[in-house]
Amino acid sequence: MLSYEKLMNDIHKEINNLRTKPLEFAGRMENTSSSYRENNARMRQGAVPVMTREGVSALMETVQALKATKPMGALAIVDGMSRAAQSHCNDTGPLGIVGHIGSKESTLQDRLESFGRWGDCIGETIDYGSITGFESVCALLIDDGLPSRPHRNIVLNPRFKKIGVGVGRHSQYTTMACCVFAGDFNEKDDMADVMFPKGNIEKNSELKDWLEDAIKLTCEIRTEEEAGRTVKRIKKYWEMSDGTTQITEEISNDLGEE
Repeated sequence: MLSYEKLMNDIHKEINNLRTKPLEFAGRMENTSSSYRENNARMRQGAVPVMTREGVSALMETVQALKATKPMGALAIVDGMSRAAQSHCNDTGPLGIVGHIGSKESTLQDRLESFGRWGDCIGETIDYGSITGFESVCALLIDDGLPSRPHRNIVLNPRFKKIGVGVGRHSQYTTMACCVFAGDFNEKDDMADVMFPKGNIEKNSELKDWLEDAIKLTCEIRTEEEAGRTVKRIKKYWEMSDGTTQITEEISNDLGEE
């Protein structure tokens, strides 16, 4: 499984791939169109599927937009900006908070100014649930369900020259990735320490037994006594990509085998 450190580095790399070679990036995105199903589910290798609002149409609209995008400068990563991004992940991820406002009402400007002085313009993108850098950047570009595509506009803004990236565990969506952008940034001499995550991203516990082409799982669990043992009967209702439902059943020893 991917490590948090690699996810962070890959997001920065993929954003620069996008900005410097938008036509090439568009081709890579177009190659993912087969992962979408008729009911707007997006299948993912090594991860549970995602239900999208707009489906493959939003992907293809993004591809066309990138084909019309001129190359622009790569973004230099700045430690102080990454600390600002990471501080938001550390604050909101464990609490399951979604959005750009911190648990104590902190804003992007507050977080950046804790670590330095920004110039010209600033912006922030946040993605939830992605497990690779490419998937995360694609999600920002597609901006599913947001007609004005605000995240895409930030990532493709040529005025931005600097970037900071933070990633972490999110209690509701497994992962979150926060990117902060600025036209310029000068770090403080005495920046506060921020803990960056170590280790690998946790696998979804259902993934091991995930039914092929299923997009959603609902479980019905009941505990029974059988022959002096406590067992769990698990009935799984799988919503399939073609709109049908399949049911599977499992029995397990609640307390394990002696």
